[in-house]
Amino acid sequence: MSSLAPGARPSLPDGLSSRPDNLAELSDDQHYRAIFEAAGVGIARLTLDGRFVEVNQRFAEISGRRREDLIGLHFLDISHPDEAPANLATTEALLAGQQDRLAREKRYVRPDGEIVHVMLNVVLLKDEKGRPVQMVSVVEDISERLRMQEALGAARAAERASKAKTEFLSRMSHELRTPLNAMLGFAQLLRVDPRNPLNDTQRKKVEHIEKAGAHLLAMMTDVLDLSRIEAGSLPMSIETLSVNSVLEEALALISNQARDAGLTLAHNAPQEGLFVKADRVRLRQVLVNLLSNAIKYNRQGGQALIEAMALQDRVLITVSDTGQGMTTEQISHLFEPFNRLGAERSNIEGTGIGLVIVKRLLDLMEGRIEVSSTPGTGSSFRIWLPLARPLALDAQCADQVHRSGFGGLDELGLHNRTVLYAEDNVINVELLRQVMRMRPHWHLEVAYSGQQAIAMAQAHPPDLLLLDMHLGDMSGLDVSDALATQGATACIPRIALSADAMPDQISEAKERGFVEYLTKPLDVARFLKLLDQCGGPVNDEGDA
Repeated sequence: MSSLAPGARPSLPDGLSSRPDNLAELSDDQHYRAIFEAAGVGIARLTLDGRFVEVNQRFAEISGRRREDLIGLHFLDISHPDEAPANLATTEALLAGQQDRLAREKRYVRPDGEIVHVMLNVVLLKDEKGRPVQMVSVVEDISERLRMQEALGAARAAERASKAKTEFLSRMSHELRTPLNAMLGFAQLLRVDPRNPLNDTQRKKVEHIEKAGAHLLAMMTDVLDLSRIEAGSLPMSIETLSVNSVLEEALALISNQARDAGLTLAHNAPQEGLFVKADRVRLRQVLVNLLSNAIKYNRQGGQALIEAMALQDRVLITVSDTGQGMTTEQISHLFEPFNRLGAERSNIEGTGIGLVIVKRLLDLMEGRIEVSSTPGTGSSFRIWLPLARPLALDAQCADQVHRSGFGGLDELGLHNRTVLYAEDNVINVELLRQVMRMRPHWHLEVAYSGQQAIAMAQAHPPDLLLLDMHLGDMSGLDVSDALATQGATACIPRIALSADAMPDQISEAKERGFVEYLTKPLDVARFLKLLDQCGGPVNDEGDA
């Protein structure tokens, strides 16, 4: 590469001249005319009383008129009528010499009524004696820019609204779950406490309390899930799952409901080695919802059936019932939020959003749902999900066959069974104290603040940490992080017990080392099984 001497200018290729001979041959008027016509902005010359004398093609395009039609029109003729007083006032100020130029946003109205937003710049042309002779306007169409700004503003407002809604639902969920925890927790204790058994009348009353509380909890969960899905903030963990294991989990959760309703719950087990790509928790939620509906809307002595098979690259899972069925009109409204298709006039409980959640969860898992029904005969719901190959399973899946699924809990020994419970609500503490009486080989220690929990764990490390997520002075996550940095407490298994059931909170707790996340209202049976899992066998005397 050659270098140039200081001050030298690079030469142009042969045949090209640095002198613009074609422009040099133009007169000043021709120069002006060429610039006037080629400008990418609208340019107009106006008389001092505001009438157009000359406009370029771009100005005509912006105003939506022909150039010849604009000549002689007053600028107010093409301006938005709402801006007339402001337009006249600023023009008068310009002509009176109160300002050198005018710059402002304004609106033009095209003949078809379309509004065009422009940035207007106006200057006065003066003669050699400084007297105004004409006005020159330069306008730039900013409509698209404003639309983009409005869209961006709307998106930000929607994001803020969505965040505010999520935060509101999180707070409401927490506030409602806390009293529900006491109500359902003590109801469960009354029903299962072997030391103070209930008579049949008392048991039925307690069951009514539990049923009503469970219905309220289900409604809260459905509304929260739907809100999270609509906000696009519901976390999904797509993995390779054994279809048979997920079906068995769903059947286990729904079997009591089928038995209480006097129905037969049938299951055609799929062929061995059938796997699906899905989120385990959400697929189980879909199946439980469909099976629950198959039971609720069935006839006395009827049957609910679930079966699965592979068809090409998809897995088909079908839930069928022998219930009242639906008409074509009802099916067309089946996935509308809060539309219960007339069931609201019956004694069948429901929110009207369960199937909406099912459909949207399947959408998130790249699946779909189909429905067929015959009035008086029954209905079939078919869900399609991506087929997964067994080879896609990782080593963790094989390892889970030999482990409990509670992670660090498997490493606990059968001695020194102490639980440290961090909770600032005395009613919740009393509930857990009563629950722990059913496992007398476990000793309960209570910390009423985060700092107290840290101090107690450091002084006497427990076998298990049970942490509320919202303590008075700090969060359960903060307590966990503080203990995780110290050797004596770093390996203590941590379990969350919180009224905060937001998926993000649960996901964050799992990511930060919690081996389990229990939500309030406390499922007493599940908690006792968890203690049994990490504490070894129990005496018959204390078993629930």
